Amino acid sequence: MTTKTYRRLVMLGIATVAFGLAGCGTATGPAAPSTTGPSAEVPGAGVSGQAMLDDLPAEPDPGQPDPADPADPADPQPPSPDPQPPTVVEPAAEDCVSYNPSNLTVTASGDAWILRDGSHSMKLFDTQSDAEDGKKVARNWTRLCFIGRGNTRTDRYRYIITYFKSPSGLPLGPAPAFDCISYNPATLSIYSGAAHPADPTQDDWALYSGGTPLLFLASEPDALRAKLVAGANTRLCFIGQGNDRPDPARYAMEYWRA
Repeated sequence: MTTKTYRRLVMLGIATVAFGLAGCGTATGPAAPSTTGPSAEVPGAGVSGQAMLDDLPAEPDPGQPDPADPADPADPQPPSPDPQPPTVVEPAAEDCVSYNPSNLTVTASGDAWILRDGSHSMKLFDTQSDAEDGKKVARNWTRLCFIGRGNTRTDRYRYIITYFKSPSGLPLGPAPAFDCISYNPATLSIYSGAAHPADPTQDDWALYSGGTPLLFLASEPDALRAKLVAGANTRLCFIGQGNDRPDPARYAMEYWRA
């Protein structure tokens, strides 16, 4: 190798080292731009880490409702109202008085007649014949019961219904003059509202057998009690129903037969 050639190689090596040092730079100086041409494309290359985070959608604060999600459990929701159970109307309580069927008498009271248990009045009748029929029915039982005795209607006797309970066991006496309506207990129903189509202001409750009205009551509990009594029988009977008193219901008596 000639001296000239040796010097050229030394100079080329020094230049190469200087070039490499300039490309790396110092720890505090800026890096020199690459002179070797563009590198292969890498996703995200040339974008800072912060810029990449800024491009992502913001995460909702786990302690706050997400306005974009209507079903977010953090959204304040009005409490659901508790379902109200249907109102259950109970039949009126039984209203009965006990008596001694062997101690029944019929006595006059002014222009009317009273069925008595000793000194206790049980029922008022229009005629002596009606009172005697009432006595014939009553002697077969030991308790007289009322439906609607506490009603406050202006014509309150119209809504007071009677029936008997607890057989006496006494020998059957002469039968009364029967005035009865036969019905099928399977067809009993309660009708409310205008019980009289000709008078829509009526607010009666009525006990029906099919399409036939049997009784009119002052309240739904009274109607339910009447339905229970009627359901155990097949005939609704009356004494004194045809009287011509100004308040005829006061002088009439109802009872049931099986």
